[in-house]
Amino acid sequence: MDEIVDALKVSGLDDVESHKRFMIVNGSVNPDGLDELRKVKGVVSVHQDSAYKTQKR
Repeated sequence: MDEIVDALKVSGLDDVESHKRFMIVNGSVNPDGLDELRKVKGVVSVHQDSAYKTQKR
């Protein structure tokens, strides 16, 4: 798992949180970099979450 996390970081993943027990890695990446993460050996899937902010009035 450590090798996968290191490869993800090299591929552009920032703010990395690794959950070895569940074999999940969370982090931040520019949306254009998602395909690079998918190419990392050992990665089964990559999911994109979105965050929204309300406008201030």
